[in-house]
Amino acid sequence: MSKSHPQQWVINETAPRPDPAAVAALRGFATTQIADAGGPVGVVGPSLRPVAGGPEICGPAVTVWTTPGDILFVLKAVDVMRSGDVLVVDGGGRRDAAVVGDIVGRTIADLGGVGLVVDGAVRDLDGLDDAGLPTFACGAHPATGSNRGPGAINVAIQCGGVAVQPGDVIRGDASGLVVVPHDRLDEVVELAAAVAEREAGWLRAIAGGASLPSATGIDDVLAEVRPAWGRPAR
Repeated sequence: MSKSHPQQWVINETAPRPDPAAVAALRGFATTQIADAGGPVGVVGPSLRPVAGGPEICGPAVTVWTTPGDILFVLKAVDVMRSGDVLVVDGGGRRDAAVVGDIVGRTIADLGGVGLVVDGAVRDLDGLDDAGLPTFACGAHPATGSNRGPGAINVAIQCGGVAVQPGDVIRGDASGLVVVPHDRLDEVVELAAAVAEREAGWLRAIAGGASLPSATGIDDVLAEVRPAWGRPAR
């Protein structure tokens, strides 16, 4: 739980925004496929789960670092959001002081924001649901903490153990969250497409009568790595 940041009090009003077509292409893949793609993909820790508004998120990050439990810079961050953005808040994982509620959530949704991710707590889950804002967090808590700062906007943060830069693309679904660096997005889309095609090939083979271990190559892996003493006697 970090109580300071080297850029605290900084507000960067602009952030990189990747090609919307590339963002849309990434949304076509499940987080599992993106995670399996390898390459420069950050997989957010399992403490952040969908809590309101549904799990489907895909968009560039507007980042906020805040003193754990403080709402000052979270409230200000909506001024720099654009349609299609995801607000990502590094709240230090604090669970007993919410940093976002339904008023902020509804404002984000009205601005065209497509998601909210909080490494910490949120509140007003019914209101976030009503706003239709997909929200991931460590949990919910009815009380807030302070509103005096410090904080920072559009700076490097961490979320669920993963580094997030402004403009990095956040993809979320029911399985969790992944983070793709904005300058490597095309590369990751290509890698995820290869994973999707490989999985489709497995399904075609299984539909054609192949066994799961045969279709996925597991039999071949076992033949390679299984020690002689673990194999059936001939």
